[in-house]
Amino acid sequence: MQNPVYESVANQITELIKSGELQQGDKLPSERSLAEKFKVSRSSVREAIKSLVHKNLVESRRGDGTYILAGADSQIIDAFSKAFADQKKRISDIFEFRKIVEPQIAALAAISIDDETLKRMKVIVCDQEIRLRAGEESSDLDAQFHHEVAMATGNSIFPDMLNALSKIMDESRSEPLQNKRRLEKSMTAHFNLLEAFERHDSEMARKVMEQHIEDVESAATGSD
Repeated sequence: MQNPVYESVANQITELIKSGELQQGDKLPSERSLAEKFKVSRSSVREAIKSLVHKNLVESRRGDGTYILAGADSQIIDAFSKAFADQKKRISDIFEFRKIVEPQIAALAAISIDDETLKRMKVIVCDQEIRLRAGEESSDLDAQFHHEVAMATGNSIFPDMLNALSKIMDESRSEPLQNKRRLEKSMTAHFNLLEAFERHDSEMARKVMEQHIEDVESAATGSD
């Protein structure tokens, strides 16, 4: 079983201490800074800090921030270095799952999709483009689009499955992973998927979705 994301964050904070980047008495960077550094959500950072506070390894000072307690650095290393999964591996596993499941869903959707569903998808994609140009966050619309694709198959299991796995899937859409390059690639893919659905071209839909997931993985992990 994968460890919670916040545990991986706590582990990565220990690495900052090992490297000497953080030392006894130092103030931890802000939640936003840590989220961007570790490519996770701010809520995961918050939970990681809570776990460290609970173990008396760091101290949160109201209105000031969180500090590493004196003598705590070796304890952190001992407590966490062997316990937590690598966050990059977690994200990689999520994308591996998406690459297996979503292309087939898209192929089936292209065959079964109706006009009303297609209209809803077009509205979602247009709203995404508006938010992208305004520099606004749009992960909720991305999730809606993929949910509509699953609904379009006519098979109730697919949307139920995505709903059940939504918390895991959302980790690959978290704010720190939504860089400009990824968002642009997503928009292009969504427009190409709309074209495939209009044509009822299942093979095109499958290939576009495969490439879509690969592209956003590369953009999110910085491997492109």
